[in-house]
Amino acid sequence: MDADVVVMGAGFAGISAARDLREAGARVMVLEARDRIGGRTWYREIPGTGVWAEIGGMFFSRETQPALAAEIERYGVGVSPAVAEPEVLAWVRGSVRRVGPEAFAELRAGLNASRLPAAIAATAEALLAGDRTTLESLDVPASVWADSIGAEEEAADYLRAFLAAMGGSRLERCSVLPLLWDMAELDYTPVDAFVDMGELFADGTKSLLEAMAEGVNVRFGAVVSALEHDGGGVRVTLADGGEVRASAAVNALPLNCWADVRFTPGLAAAKGRAASEGHVGEVSKVLAIVHGAPATFLGTGWDTPINAGFVTKPAGDGRLFMGFSVHVRVDLSDREAVARAVRAHLPEAEVAATDGHDWVSDPFSKGTWLSIPPGWFSDGTFDALSSPEGRLAFAGSDIAREGAGWIEGAIASGRAAAAYCLGVVRT
Repeated sequence: MDADVVVMGAGFAGISAARDLREAGARVMVLEARDRIGGRTWYREIPGTGVWAEIGGMFFSRETQPALAAEIERYGVGVSPAVAEPEVLAWVRGSVRRVGPEAFAELRAGLNASRLPAAIAATAEALLAGDRTTLESLDVPASVWADSIGAEEEAADYLRAFLAAMGGSRLERCSVLPLLWDMAELDYTPVDAFVDMGELFADGTKSLLEAMAEGVNVRFGAVVSALEHDGGGVRVTLADGGEVRASAAVNALPLNCWADVRFTPGLAAAKGRAASEGHVGEVSKVLAIVHGAPATFLGTGWDTPINAGFVTKPAGDGRLFMGFSVHVRVDLSDREAVARAVRAHLPEAEVAATDGHDWVSDPFSKGTWLSIPPGWFSDGTFDALSSPEGRLAFAGSDIAREGAGWIEGAIASGRAAAAYCLGVVRT
């Protein structure tokens, strides 16, 4: 055996699993297709600017995400509010831009008068009972549900903007049920979520990742093409023809990359179907260095390319703007298109530089954060994704039973996968 456990993928899930296994005395090898750890988190410099930014996942809340909170405390990693007391709040609806908390108070009132509170309450009740199958009527496209809740039109458009930005895909492609579940699980509302964006790492996601990965054996440029497992162990075949043998394995690859691996025996039915269909996350994350912007800003938009945008910190002699473009995805390679999208939120701003990464076309992610299609959440498909199969455990924010789509879910599922594999190895 080359290792006791082989871990496929060096994002937060794979690194969490490898760290725990190593500390338990197991020999671990992590296979990573990229030339870096982090997966769909990536803290790097905006080229030529000296400004560092999160290209991928970033937000969290220690209050509601205990697995991540424990890691932050363990390694003493610095944390800061995402946006402390935003100087400007804006609601952009097409060509109309409304500024100030009064606009959000009106939107909150409009949503509270709709059927949204009842849907969140029903989801919370099912959460306590641990049974999503009772919520089949809510496992529908977010576009259909938003049209049906009886909100007045402007409040409904705000809700659509929220569902797109948080759901990470076009509303006709994602189910509203996981979003309602997330609201119930983490105790927030659509308006609260954009007024309080949670927390960020003071020195980027890599500050925690690098601490967790210290001493972990990671093999970069290792693209997995096949995995076989039976009573005798696991054999992983790489695209370059190499092989790695181990007693057990952790599949911590993004869900949308599972179909690129030939599993023998084949994955269980629900996993195979989900791997074939893929989740539908498709966000363009806009990064821009701007001049003439307020010190802090939070904006939400509908019928405009950026559905959620914010200004958080200095960027050289300017400020850093980040935005999520979902409903009408902005082309990150088109600097002028990005600048126009930013100016819809910040009309007076001068855009000095732009950046971003196309996670959807990236062959090692094939999508952004988890966005669940209708049906998966109430028919048992999603719950089946994290179940171990023989010597093979599964981890990742895409399949986490709690904290799915967040760094929290990646860490918690990675640790659970490590515990499972330890049992296999010791048996």
